[in-house]
Amino acid sequence: MEFHLLGQKIVIKDQAEAELATLAIQIVNDKVAELQVGHPLLGPQQLATLALVEIAGMLVKDRSLIDEYRKQLDSKCNALMREIATITLSERPTM
Repeated sequence: MEFHLLGQKIVIKDQAEAELATLAIQIVNDKVAELQVGHPLLGPQQLATLALVEIAGMLVKDRSLIDEYRKQLDSKCNALMREIATITLSERPTM
């Protein structure tokens, strides 16, 4: 599959990688187009660098949010497991 990014041709032969690349290149192209409007005097290399930094920043932010959600989920699961254990123990028949 053939893609174009900032005037460069990119060829990806593996179909699975090409599907992922389609999404990734669309994100990059969208970000570059957005940056071109705000920074019309920047060259392709500068635009690519700025897009890379902004996209990486979004990735870092998203990973941080995911980590925080995982911690919250773990905490809630642990609390639920403790509650289940307490209920199970209190419902055991006595001999």
